[in-house]
Amino acid sequence: MGGAIKSNFPAGPLREVSIGVLNMSKISIRVLGANTEVGRSAIMIQAGDRRILMDYGLKLVPKKEPLYPEEVDDVDAVILSHAHVDHSGAIPTLFRKRDDVPIYGVDITGDLMELLLYDSIKVAKRRGYHLRYGPKEVRKALENYRSIEYRVPFRIGNVRVTAYNAGHIPGSAMFRLEFDGFSILYTGDFNLRRSRLVPPADVNMPKVDLLITESTYAFREHPPREGQERLLKRIVLETMKRGGLSVIAGFAIGRLAEISLVLSDLNMKFFLDGMAKKSARITEEYRDRVRNFREFRRAMEATVFVKNWKVRRKIVNKPSVVLTTSGMLEGGPVHFYLKEKHEDERSSITLTGYQIEGTEGRKLLETGEMTIDEENVEVNMRVSQLNFSAHASRSNLLELIKLVSPDMVVPVHGEETERFAKEIKETFDIASVSLEDPYEEIRI
Repeated sequence: MGGAIKSNFPAGPLREVSIGVLNMSKISIRVLGANTEVGRSAIMIQAGDRRILMDYGLKLVPKKEPLYPEEVDDVDAVILSHAHVDHSGAIPTLFRKRDDVPIYGVDITGDLMELLLYDSIKVAKRRGYHLRYGPKEVRKALENYRSIEYRVPFRIGNVRVTAYNAGHIPGSAMFRLEFDGFSILYTGDFNLRRSRLVPPADVNMPKVDLLITESTYAFREHPPREGQERLLKRIVLETMKRGGLSVIAGFAIGRLAEISLVLSDLNMKFFLDGMAKKSARITEEYRDRVRNFREFRRAMEATVFVKNWKVRRKIVNKPSVVLTTSGMLEGGPVHFYLKEKHEDERSSITLTGYQIEGTEGRKLLETGEMTIDEENVEVNMRVSQLNFSAHASRSNLLELIKLVSPDMVVPVHGEETERFAKEIKETFDIASVSLEDPYEEIRI
């Protein structure tokens, strides 16, 4: 039998796609968020009488309120691929009217999610925008969190679920769902490349019928990681030699831990500031969630955690290296360091990832200026941007399709999902479609 894409929304198109499935199952799939964008991941899968939500995240918009995925009221469970807010940030909204929605994820993901959700509340208050939940809903979500283990199947009704390491951040997981002889693999964010922090994604699994994959970098390759590491070390050493402050900005969850592992090769002390401190402490508690815990501990021993403003003021008065948030210069301790050192040509600021349009990081790269404490300043520090992405590159995405050999692919979490779906269809001669409307669904 075949599968079809149907639309119950009057304004939406009706599309059908044959996917060569051997037997008819009562399965439907809707993409509620991350349709043609990076952010607010949310996939609703109905299998029989079970409605399972794969991630439920926010899209963070610079200097504006976050965007939410399509609202859902009736859901039997949430499966969380990893803790990042664009995958977890809307989960507490499910608990405004309910107290009993189970959330399944790897153990460390629960602790990292707690850190990020409470931080989201603090940021919303500080910036004066409305968040659709508060501490009460976050507590309910955490009370309903259920830890699962890689490669140990569990059941949601008649749906068999198995988690596989996704290689993105500690605790990240891809999930294989099996129901009535039909299999679905949802990747969340994944990475097939080896990193310092976590092993590459585990793709040793049986063939799947339907693949729902992220496509963030569907048309981009990442530069070799070894080269990026060498450049980072060179920037740090040259800044120190000039007598300046080397500021390295990155994401609190995963990214700055990766950077600390790279810098530990230099056998020197460096400072860690912002929410990355709590993230590092959480990661230390889960030794099985990092690639090499001995190396991670060595990096932590080289790290000086910034405790207060007194320490920050000492840091800017001598040649130092500080790893700090935020990764796109939108706020956090990085603003203090840049405010103090923006006129110092001996110092440097290194951005370790992509800078979204509208962020202060993007503005700095394009104009050499940024806004700090509502004042536009010219930054004379040496500015660099490196690529330490933990997402799959274009070649990774194509490799995964070859490895799991699906009958159908649905790309999500990318700005060009329609273009990528067309390319997949032409390259692999398999059905592939981008669901651009949250009211469209695949019925199998």
